Amino acid sequence: MKPIIYQAITDKRSLPFNSSGTGTIQTIGIAIIGTGTLFTTEMPVGSYIVDLPNWEVRKVYRVDSDTSAFMEVALTANIAPLTIPQIIKAHQTGVKEISILTNTPILIDNYAFTGLLTWSKSSDSKNQRSSLIAPVIVDATGAVAQISIIY
Repeated sequence: MKPIIYQAITDKRSLPFNSSGTGTIQTIGIAIIGTGTLFTTEMPVGSYIVDLPNWEVRKVYRVDSDTSAFMEVALTANIAPLTIPQIIKAHQTGVKEISILTNTPILIDNYAFTGLLTWSKSSDSKNQRSSLIAPVIVDATGAVAQISIIY
């Protein structure tokens, strides 16, 4: 059985939670170029690259080496050289449900929100496929948001 994660956050991060990778990166279009990075183990296919300042998350569809990978879609603005990669690892993408509870205003994908929000993976009965929950960026700076993630 996969875990349920409960955590209070007071900063800006993605859900599922992003973590810092090894080395530094830059992006040019859909290409992710690393220096001292470990893409094959830290950012395999199915992972996401997170650009917190610009509220963007992009899926990694190809990894050629520890220093070369590609996103499905380019970010709006390239990530500058020497940036520490922020990654949602592939094993974190099988989320069944995410809940956010806050009594003070926070931002979810740059939209103001207060209250309880829950979304879960749905099943497409026609194709017998489950839809995935796409990652979101939450900014609870100056507030507190209670997060639960069910895998």
